[in-house]
Order: sequence, then structure tokens, then C-alpha cells
Amino acid sequence: MITALVLSVISSRAVAIGSSEFPVERLQPTMSVSTASNLTPLEVKKISAGAVAGGATPHSVKFPTISLTAQTRAGKDVFRLGEGWRIPMATMVVPLGYVRATGGDAMTEVLARGQVLMGETSAKVRGTQVGDVLTLRDRKFWMHPFTVGAIVADEFVDWGDLLMSSSAAASLGEMPVAQIAITDIDSPASVLAGLKRHGITIGTVYRLRTSWDRENPDGTLGTATTKKLLGEFSYRPTVGSSILVANSWTSSNIAWKMHYTDIKLGNNCHQIVATAIQGALTEIKNAGLSRFVDTRNSNRYGGCFVGRYNRLAGNFGAPSRHAWGMAIDINTDTNPQGGVPQMNCSVVRIFRKWGFAWGGNFWPADGMHFEYVGERRDQLGYPSRYCPNRAPLLAMTLPQFGTTTSVPASTTTTSTTMPATSTTVSVSSTTSTTSTTTTTAPIT
Repeated sequence: MITALVLSVISSRAVAIGSSEFPVERLQPTMSVSTASNLTPLEVKKISAGAVAGGATPHSVKFPTISLTAQTRAGKDVFRLGEGWRIPMATMVVPLGYVRATGGDAMTEVLARGQVLMGETSAKVRGTQVGDVLTLRDRKFWMHPFTVGAIVADEFVDWGDLLMSSSAAASLGEMPVAQIAITDIDSPASVLAGLKRHGITIGTVYRLRTSWDRENPDGTLGTATTKKLLGEFSYRPTVGSSILVANSWTSSNIAWKMHYTDIKLGNNCHQIVATAIQGALTEIKNAGLSRFVDTRNSNRYGGCFVGRYNRLAGNFGAPSRHAWGMAIDINTDTNPQGGVPQMNCSVVRIFRKWGFAWGGNFWPADGMHFEYVGERRDQLGYPSRYCPNRAPLLAMTLPQFGTTTSVPASTTTTSTTMPATSTTVSVSSTTSTTSTTTTTAPIT
């Protein structure tokens, strides 16, 4: 059982050892390039060369989920887990040059000491204070102590739990590169041109994300936000990709053998999520759309709570969002992962209304998957490839390039057109299928 003592209230602004105040948002705009899986060494080389050719600076970024098994303060345990139990910590691993460009010198100095930065949401969930020591586990489950050097705005941990330097993370073992982040951008168009000259064309294989992207209705929650919303659990691996989630969490949060009315689905889901599912199913029935939910298939092959790793995860993999009981799969035979989604778009928009992101616009597409985010997503104008909302594209704020300021300057562009059914690439509208509220590719 986990005993986490909340002993302090974390300030909304980060303060490091030595009272150095950090920025609450990036000091400059960024771009990133990734694929549906981790990047190969050749892809890292080509994307980096393309960024340099475009007059910008590339940085290799990794997103492992690292196991936390103990936390101490002034030599005394805040908590300690044994017998293979661990807490998943979504971690962003970056070179110091990226941190200096986006967070400044003071933030860089903390990481240069081998310490870690923790996001403010994660710190509030855990009751963490600056100076606490975390016991993190490497790929062989050996122990490594890391001191929390500062609590920072969630943006700097990509809405996950921790940020650490590439050199500090090396002690934990080899980790794949998930994306190339790009800073020092004078012109996004020049960066895209440089990438293209090196064989990197944004589209079906390579995805571009920018710090100025519109909010994506199908963007998922970062791990720290998920913990805040649904609770943090410990787990331990069992066989294959399966995990055992602590009974102390499941017994308090999972609604077992839930049977919904109006449309006859049944599953085990998080109690909060089950309420939203019922609301969506009732509205689907009232709209005359029940025939678009295949209950026979969904009850046999779908589901909600499943204790397993993300099926796209490798070493340092994350527990699936199904392990939180926050994702429901329906109509699995016509919506396989990687296939063209066949879900009825009216059903999709109703689920968005009831607080779900839809996996049909994940990368790769996962049309069977609806993932709880706890807020309405049907009113966001966005150029989704599949089932765009019936909402206009509203004003979009573009940053000023070629400068670094503590409060980024910006300009605004406005579009009143409806979202297109396919995505095009420009400097102001990208093929991103994940909002800035998610740490990595969607964890399904």
C-alpha cells in the first residue's frame, strides 16, 4: 500500500534552491518532429541536419516512464515501496542546450548538478518539496537516487512528472529518441525547407508539432494531470505486457461489472469515467444512433480497465490508459489500430461532448478508442483528419521568431473557415494529432 504524506503546499511559481525564480512558459517557440514510433539513428541524423540547414538548433528528446519506489525528506521516508511495486513517472529527457534555450540559465544549472525538475501538478499530487530525494529504478530495476532541484511549470516537463538531463539519465540505461525538438527558429518555413532537403517531408510518415499549435480536441492528458484527476497508483509487472495495479487503488476507483442503460454495454471502468460513458450512451440513443454502437462486438472484444503496459511501449514503457480505467474500446472489428477509422462521426462528437478524446486521430489511428479527458472537446475548432468538430477555427496566436524573451511576443491570425476533412501543412497549421497536454504519443 502507498502512503504519501502531503506535507506542504507548492507555490504556483517555481522556486529553485537559492531562490532563483524560473519562467512559467517557454522562453522561445519550439517545433518538434517525430514518427508513430521511436526514431532510428538515421532519422535522428537526417532530421537534425535538416533543422541545422533551416537555421535552427536540433535536440534529441526521450520520453521514458521511470519507476519510482521511494521518496525521502531530510533522511526520513515520505514513502517506500517494496516487493517490486513502483509508481510510474512520465519523464522528459533532454540535453542541457534545450533547457537553456527554453527555460534559461537557472533551470539549466539545476539539471547540470545531476538533479531533476518536477512539474508542479506532479509535485502537488505527491506532496513533493524541493530537496526531496527520489529513488528511481533503471532498466534492471537497480536503485538510483535523484534530488528534486526545483518545482517548475508543467510545460517544462511536457505535462508529465519529471525533467532530467541526457547525461543524468544515462545512468538508468539506454533510451530511444522519441522526437527531435527544434529551437532558435528564425523562420518555420526555412526549417521545413531544410527538413525537406534532407528527405524529411511532413505528412504520413513524419509529424510536426509546434508550441503554437491550436488545442486539439483529440489531444490526451499528460500523466500528471491524469493522476490528479483519477488518482495515482502503484503497480508491478506480472507476465508479458500485463501489470497488477495495486488493490488499494482499484478497490476505491474502479466500478466493477458496470452495466449501462440505454445502450447495453458492460465493462469495468473508473467510477468518474463510467458516469461520463453513461451520459454519452444516453445521448447517442436519444439521437437515434444506437445502431452505430456494436454491443455484441464491444462487450466481447472491447473493454475499459485492463492492467497492462501500453502496447506501443518498450523499455521504460508506460502503463496503458486502460490501466487507469479511463479508456473504452468499442466497435473493435471495424476500427483496428492503424486502420482507417469507421466510427460514426456523430457518435464521436457526442463522446467528445462528454469529455472524451477520440483515438481515430491518434498516430497511428486507433478508431475504437475513446479516452477520458474530463472536459468538453466538441466545441474546439481544429482541422482533424477524421470527424472534425462542427466549429470554426478561431483566432490563433503566432509567436515572434528570432528573439528570446521572458514573455514571448506574439501576433494573432484569425480564420473563420470550418475545419477541413484532411490536414495540410503550413507554418501555422500542422499535422499534429496530439495537444500539448500529452507527454508522448497517445498512451492507449
